[in-house]
Amino acid sequence: MEYSPDSWVILRVTLKTQDSTFSQLRVLAGWRGGYLDADIWRVNSGIQAIEADDLEYRFSGHSGSAYRCRLGGYQMLNIMWDGFDQLKRHRHVVDAEILADRDWSQPGLLEALLSSSIDDADSA
Repeated sequence: MEYSPDSWVILRVTLKTQDSTFSQLRVLAGWRGGYLDADIWRVNSGIQAIEADDLEYRFSGHSGSAYRCRLGGYQMLNIMWDGFDQLKRHRHVVDAEILADRDWSQPGLLEALLSSSIDDADSA
Protein backbone atom coordinates (compact mmCIF):
# COMPACT_ATOMS: atom_id res chain seq x y z
CA MET A 1 0.00 0.00 0.00
CA GLU A 2 1.24 3.50 -0.77
CA TYR A 3 0.28 6.60 1.21
CA SER A 4 0.79 10.32 0.51
CA PRO A 5 0.06 12.28 3.69
CA ASP A 6 -0.62 16.01 3.95
CA SER A 7 1.71 16.25 6.97
CA TRP A 8 4.23 13.92 8.55
CA VAL A 9 6.91 13.57 11.22
CA ILE A 10 9.46 10.93 12.15
CA LEU A 11 9.21 9.27 15.55
CA ARG A 12 11.84 7.35 17.48
CA VAL A 13 9.90 4.64 19.32
CA THR A 14 11.45 2.45 22.00
CA LEU A 15 9.69 -0.89 22.42
CA LYS A 16 10.07 -3.61 25.01
CA THR A 17 9.18 -7.24 24.40
CA GLN A 18 9.62 -10.14 26.76
CA ASP A 19 13.16 -10.72 25.50
CA SER A 20 14.52 -7.32 24.47
CA THR A 21 14.27 -3.55 24.25
CA PHE A 22 14.86 -1.91 20.89
CA SER A 23 14.16 1.29 18.98
CA GLN A 24 12.55 1.93 15.63
CA LEU A 25 12.03 5.01 13.51
CA ARG A 26 8.45 5.36 12.29
CA VAL A 27 6.47 7.76 10.13
CA LEU A 28 3.49 9.42 11.81
CA ALA A 29 1.32 10.73 8.98
CA GLY A 30 -1.79 12.90 8.88
CA TRP A 31 -4.44 13.84 6.34
CA ARG A 32 -6.90 16.74 6.42
CA GLY A 33 -10.38 15.39 5.74
CA GLY A 34 -12.16 18.53 4.64
CA TYR A 35 -15.89 19.15 4.82
CA LEU A 36 -17.23 15.62 4.27
CA ASP A 37 -14.43 13.47 5.65
CA ALA A 38 -12.70 13.31 9.03
CA ASP A 39 -9.03 14.08 9.57
CA ILE A 40 -7.04 10.85 9.95
CA TRP A 41 -3.61 9.67 11.06
CA ARG A 42 -1.50 6.54 10.57
CA VAL A 43 1.79 5.24 11.98
CA ASN A 44 3.90 3.01 9.79
CA SER A 45 5.40 -0.32 10.87
CA GLY A 46 8.95 1.01 11.09
CA ILE A 47 11.22 2.57 8.49
CA GLN A 48 13.24 0.01 6.57
CA ALA A 49 14.58 2.17 3.72
CA ILE A 50 14.48 5.74 2.43
CA GLU A 51 14.61 7.13 -1.09
CA ALA A 52 14.53 10.84 -1.90
CA ASP A 53 14.23 13.23 -4.82
CA ASP A 54 13.70 16.98 -5.15
CA LEU A 55 10.02 16.76 -4.14
CA GLU A 56 9.61 14.00 -1.56
CA TYR A 57 10.96 11.24 0.61
CA ARG A 58 9.73 7.70 0.11
CA PHE A 59 9.83 5.71 3.35
CA SER A 60 9.49 1.94 2.95
CA GLY A 61 8.09 0.12 5.99
CA HIS A 62 8.60 -3.34 7.41
CA SER A 63 5.07 -4.31 6.34
CA GLY A 64 5.76 -3.41 2.69
CA SER A 65 3.89 -0.10 2.75
CA ALA A 66 5.44 3.09 1.37
CA TYR A 67 4.89 6.65 2.56
CA ARG A 68 5.53 9.37 -0.04
CA CYS A 69 6.16 12.43 2.15
CA ARG A 70 6.59 15.74 0.43
CA LEU A 71 9.39 18.08 1.39
CA GLY A 72 7.98 20.97 3.41
CA GLY A 73 5.23 18.79 4.90
CA TYR A 74 7.10 18.07 8.15
CA GLN A 75 4.61 19.21 10.79
CA MET A 76 2.06 17.91 13.28
CA LEU A 77 -1.64 18.27 12.47
CA ASN A 78 -3.96 18.33 15.49
CA ILE A 79 -5.25 14.83 14.66
CA MET A 80 -1.69 13.49 14.68
CA TRP A 81 -1.39 14.29 18.40
CA ASP A 82 -4.15 11.73 18.97
CA GLY A 83 -2.12 9.12 17.13
CA PHE A 84 1.03 10.04 19.02
CA ASP A 85 -0.77 9.73 22.38
CA GLN A 86 -2.30 6.37 21.41
CA LEU A 87 1.08 5.05 20.32
CA LYS A 88 2.68 6.07 23.63
CA ARG A 89 -0.03 4.18 25.54
CA HIS A 90 0.60 0.90 23.68
CA ARG A 91 1.69 -1.80 26.13
CA HIS A 92 5.01 -2.49 24.37
CA VAL A 93 6.03 1.17 23.96
CA VAL A 94 8.51 2.40 26.55
CA ASP A 95 9.06 5.83 24.98
CA ALA A 96 8.27 7.79 21.83
CA GLU A 97 9.65 11.11 20.68
CA ILE A 98 9.18 13.38 17.69
CA LEU A 99 12.51 14.02 15.99
CA ALA A 100 13.54 17.35 14.51
CA ASP A 101 13.30 17.67 10.74
CA ARG A 102 16.51 17.06 8.81
CA ASP A 103 17.77 15.55 5.57
CA TRP A 104 16.37 12.05 6.09
CA SER A 105 18.23 10.68 3.06
CA GLN A 106 21.65 11.41 4.57
CA PRO A 107 23.69 8.16 4.44
CA GLY A 108 23.96 6.46 7.84
CA LEU A 109 21.47 8.81 9.53
CA LEU A 110 18.89 6.16 10.44
CA GLU A 111 21.50 3.91 11.97
CA ALA A 112 23.04 6.82 13.89
CA LEU A 113 19.66 7.90 15.28
CA LEU A 114 18.87 4.36 16.40
CA SER A 115 22.27 3.73 17.98
CA SER A 116 22.20 7.06 19.84
CA SER A 117 18.84 6.17 21.41
CA ILE A 118 20.21 2.82 22.57
CA ASP A 119 23.36 4.48 23.96
CA ASP A 120 21.19 7.02 25.80
CA ALA A 121 19.08 4.23 27.33
CA ASP A 122 22.18 2.30 28.41
CA SER A 123 23.63 5.30 30.25
CA ALA A 124 20.41 6.05 32.14
